[in-house]
Amino acid sequence: MKLQPLSAQSRFRPAVYGVIHALVDAACVTAVVRASHGSTVGDLGAFWTVAGYDWLAFGLQFPLGLLVDRLRLARLSMIVGAAIAALVLAPGPIPSLATMIAAGVGNALFHLGAGGLVLRSSGGRAAPAGVFVAPGALGLGLGLWMGRTGRGSTFPIYVALAFAVIALITLDKPAAEGQSTPSQSGAAPTWPAVFPWFVLLLLLLASVAVRSFVGFGACFQCPGGLAVVIGLPAAGFLGKLVGGMVADRLGWLRASIGALLLSLPLIAFSGGSLVLALPGVLLFQSTMAVTLVAVYALMPRWPATAFGLPCLALIAGAFPTFVPEGKQLFGRWTFALLIALSAAVLAVALRRLSRRGLARN
Repeated sequence: MKLQPLSAQSRFRPAVYGVIHALVDAACVTAVVRASHGSTVGDLGAFWTVAGYDWLAFGLQFPLGLLVDRLRLARLSMIVGAAIAALVLAPGPIPSLATMIAAGVGNALFHLGAGGLVLRSSGGRAAPAGVFVAPGALGLGLGLWMGRTGRGSTFPIYVALAFAVIALITLDKPAAEGQSTPSQSGAAPTWPAVFPWFVLLLLLLASVAVRSFVGFGACFQCPGGLAVVIGLPAAGFLGKLVGGMVADRLGWLRASIGALLLSLPLIAFSGGSLVLALPGVLLFQSTMAVTLVAVYALMPRWPATAFGLPCLALIAGAFPTFVPEGKQLFGRWTFALLIALSAAVLAVALRRLSRRGLARN
């Protein structure tokens, strides 16, 4: 696939959206975790408050993405989502259920709106998606810390989001209808092309689901403490940020499969050592940008939907970790097998896409 030149605006926008992404995630997670800790319905109610938020924030992106693409409301979705994220931090008592619903819906709207705009103007590159997605790991880490400890003022995040919403409305012009793959001028897939298209999509989403499950358990043997609290978000951030850039330079297949195979021994056989596990997480998370843009290559007329589908796979992969029975699956050989499986299915999908001219060799 031939990369298309990017305008200065297309290069700058993912970074700006990425900063707002971090603020949105920090605001939503802080509000939900603090609401769950202050809940009067006990530990079970607190658990379902957080779990419900996760399902809304990730699971809603696919159906809402279909609607946003159909009505061409990506920019409005992004602005409304950021505004809702700011409102959940507004002073005053808000019931935990209302906080959960508002934060989940707002988070989903922002992600699919901004993510769709970034994909649409990516020019066939993975790097812009990585630049946008990566700061979310930092926002998530900050939100979890502030929510669990009760430390840190939410006022700076609230003010920053308020200014971001104003800037998006007044300064950010709608993105041009950029093309990132040659198939954008083509019609929707028809039989028999639908079957391999659907299979390729399933392979990409399976790789995402595995990344979610393994990512949650990569440091399950590591000692708790500040090193994990800071190290995991930092590793996720750097992996997602650099992964797309390296993939664009070396080729998606070579960079992604190489990173997964290198991460296998570091994650599966770390023995609880952060010195091994964190570099493993960095390598393992580096494939996120490639999978996002690869899904978009399969459905270029539906950028918000293409962003939302991998998010649905993320929550599906994370679901077993919500219950103790699922966490009992954590283990060195389970992780080794899953990472190897992820590399295999992603290799098949990217090779097929490259043969169609929809992925970089």
